[in-house]
Amino acid sequence: MFAFRRPVAPFALTLCLFVSLVATAAPPPSPLRKGRDVQALDGVWKFQTDPEKRGEAEGWKRAAPPSARESVVPGLWNTGAAPGYSGVAWYWRDFETPAGWKGQTVRLRFEAAAEKAQVWLNGESLGAHTGGATPFEFNVTQAIRIGGKNTLAVRLEGDAKAGAGLWQGVLLLAHDEAYIADCFAQGNGLGNLNAAITFLNTSRNSGDATLDGRIVAATESRRDLLKTHQTLHLTPGRNLTTLLLTLRGRNLHLWSPETPLLYRLQLIFRQGEDILDTQETVFGFREFGFKEGAITLNGEPLTLTAVAPRPPQPVVIATTTDMERARESLRRLKDKGVNVLHLDAPPSALLAMADEVGLLVVEGPRPDQTAKAAADELRALLLRDRSHPCLLAWNLGDADSATAQLARQLDPTRFLLVGPANARKLWLPGQNEASAVPPPSGLLPLP
Repeated sequence: MFAFRRPVAPFALTLCLFVSLVATAAPPPSPLRKGRDVQALDGVWKFQTDPEKRGEAEGWKRAAPPSARESVVPGLWNTGAAPGYSGVAWYWRDFETPAGWKGQTVRLRFEAAAEKAQVWLNGESLGAHTGGATPFEFNVTQAIRIGGKNTLAVRLEGDAKAGAGLWQGVLLLAHDEAYIADCFAQGNGLGNLNAAITFLNTSRNSGDATLDGRIVAATESRRDLLKTHQTLHLTPGRNLTTLLLTLRGRNLHLWSPETPLLYRLQLIFRQGEDILDTQETVFGFREFGFKEGAITLNGEPLTLTAVAPRPPQPVVIATTTDMERARESLRRLKDKGVNVLHLDAPPSALLAMADEVGLLVVEGPRPDQTAKAAADELRALLLRDRSHPCLLAWNLGDADSATAQLARQLDPTRFLLVGPANARKLWLPGQNEASAVPPPSGLLPLP
């Protein structure tokens, strides 16, 4: 556990306890930690509609009823198990966890569940979430049975017209009590990488640790292009650090629609020989600017041609076939001369494809929500997607000033598109409302 396994720095309490412990047999050494372990819960789940809302009273939070049938996750129930159905439905999944997870912190993460979710693990309530396009998670360390059978139950309220169901992946993540919670990788046109990294220490202990960072080419993940090492001191709660790296010479390739070259930042968070957590973030070196009324990329003006596809249902990307179909759609748009996509709360897999194909993206929350729901969704999208090099701008719509300022704080590197459809203004990267200019030709899709 963090700061008690192999601490670099001694604690004042150690000397006080030594006398009372000196005659006690030393416990066997704990096994070394090897970093983050991930278990996907995608696949076949049990499913049952609940139009009369009787599932809770009948104990469905503990087990599926005999009438439950199979449904595939990720997926929409209205295109699979229950076509045309709107209302309440339940999902269940039985699973086991590795015995090696004993002593680890375990999180349960939903990439998205449309639209209102309540979650139970082994009959214990984990909590609820509203918002069908963004991720949410629970710390399940106390509720999960390590090395044994577990039952996960999810109650969803959804609308068939908008798309309902567990339409993105469900994951278990195991790691130390102190772990990497977020990494915002910002690569500029000069080869400078500024990686803002957030750690969460869920223990009550402080301790020293180290962070190793490696930059590798996305296509050559075993060859180091650049390495760094940093010593950290973590306190309970949220901790922040920054990695500053510079890639030069023939190893530096800028991202653009013509040359969509990507890199990976690989992080190893350790304490002595224990690897507490690991994480990888895909990014690109590129820089947006504005000159003489035109958006520039890596110093060159862009001629923009934008479209705004509006699929009637969320785009589910779950299988190899889904991925191939989505990637081919992006390539066809690019072949037709499109270089900017306006997307409303897309799955993160679609943005990864835009990174690879070389399409710029203007991203925003889904329309027709309350102001608060749209602001909450925008914040979650910012935190999830802001390392993607394809992202050109955030579409805030009619968001208030406080939401716009939050977006600027969370991501100073992008344009912000603010205001109603007939009066859009473009905030420049790193600047606020005072810098706003009219959107250049081609940035907004034709009606």
